[in-house]
Parts: sequence; C-alpha cells; structure tokens
Amino acid sequence: MEVLRQEGASCMDGFIARAGQLTLTKKELCFEFKGGDEVEKPICISLDDIDKVDYFKSLSIIPNGLTLFLRSGELTHFVVDDRKSWQEALLKATRLGTK
Repeated sequence: MEVLRQEGASCMDGFIARAGQLTLTKKELCFEFKGGDEVEKPICISLDDIDKVDYFKSLSIIPNGLTLFLRSGELTHFVVDDRKSWQEALLKATRLGTK
C-alpha cells in the first residue's frame, strides 16, 4: 500500500502519550505502538470514518496535538512534530477539505 506520510508520533491514552509510528495511506491512518513489555495491536482508522481533523495543545501549552473526530463520535488524539502538515495531508486524503 502506498504510504502518503509517515512519522514517529505518540498516541494519547488519557494523559499518557504512548510512542509509536503514525502512517497515512490512501485508505487509512494507522498507529503502531513501539515495542515494550506488552504487544499491542495497531490502531487503524479508515479515512472514511474521519469526520473532522483539529488541533490540541499537549500539557495545555505545547502546540503539537492532532485530534481526529470520528463519525462514531469517538475522538483519537496524536502528538506529532508538524500538526499542520498532518492536518493538510489528512484533509487532502479524506477530501474533507473540499466540503
């Protein structure tokens, strides 16, 4: 599958940031947790399930958070280096930017 964007990132689990790799393809966004004591399944979100992409500040001051609003009503939060370019890539891939 063609990778559109990939970067080391963190997935927020409450107030805890869990390190891993965030990968965007033409069909989904997947987060794979870094190795550790426990083996965790990747979090994969179909691009069709994403309703909105917005920002948040980690620790309420650091502008590095990306929030995905899913059609199911759930929210998923990632910490990335360049949230603006991630948002743009997701908007382009999901076509939310054309609505």
